[in-house]
Amino acid sequence: MVGKLLKHELIRIARTAAVPVVAMIGLAIILRISLINSEVDSVTAIVIGFYSLSVVATIFVCAWVGITRFYRTLFTSEGYMTLSLPVTADQLILSKLLSSLIAVVCGVVVCVLSALILAIGQDVSVWQIIGEVFNEIFSIFPILAQAIGGLALFEIILLLIVMIPESLLLFYLVMSIGQLFTGKANRTVISVAIYFIGAFVWSLIYTLIGMPLLTSASNVSPHLALWIMIIFTIAVDVASYFIVRYIIKNKVNLIA
Repeated sequence: MVGKLLKHELIRIARTAAVPVVAMIGLAIILRISLINSEVDSVTAIVIGFYSLSVVATIFVCAWVGITRFYRTLFTSEGYMTLSLPVTADQLILSKLLSSLIAVVCGVVVCVLSALILAIGQDVSVWQIIGEVFNEIFSIFPILAQAIGGLALFEIILLLIVMIPESLLLFYLVMSIGQLFTGKANRTVISVAIYFIGAFVWSLIYTLIGMPLLTSASNVSPHLALWIMIIFTIAVDVASYFIVRYIIKNKVNLIA
């Protein structure tokens, strides 16, 4: 069932993200044509500016639509239909989390492909550029492993992996808590307030407790500091997930 939900979510995200994606590809083609003579005039400079904005817009839309659809399909009038489906809260959360992550990854890939359009017709082929990019990426790992050690490299990669869903789950948590309050305007204001208050409290805790703890752990062993960060991030992921799950199962307050 998660697969069906995931497919539906990706289709909805793609419909919205199609606008900046098409604009970005179109601007990349126009920019490539304008650079045939290798001259950057005022018009070309404007196209470069709009192209850069379209790249940012594509990444932003892919991330934002995935986040807002969590709220819209669960805590507004659409929630009556979503929550009537024969699915569990776990399936709903996982489908929306995976669709958001996939959408962002696809957005980045499309942006890279649009940039490769600019290499078409150059002396160096597109495939050669892609090969060189992958060679550079894969060459980084042996260098890092030699510089910081294989175990430390593994710990850093693991930390990055567990950090990927953290931001999305925290957004889900803020929206889930905010929807407990009545009134659409109140929910938005309260959700924003919760986000900024949470960010302030977190920065305060990190400054007063986190930094001294990690510094002390680093003096003992860099691996200890990394594992503290990994365990804490996993704890945040798990806690956010189960709080959101509890709210969806027991505390949904739908509004039109």
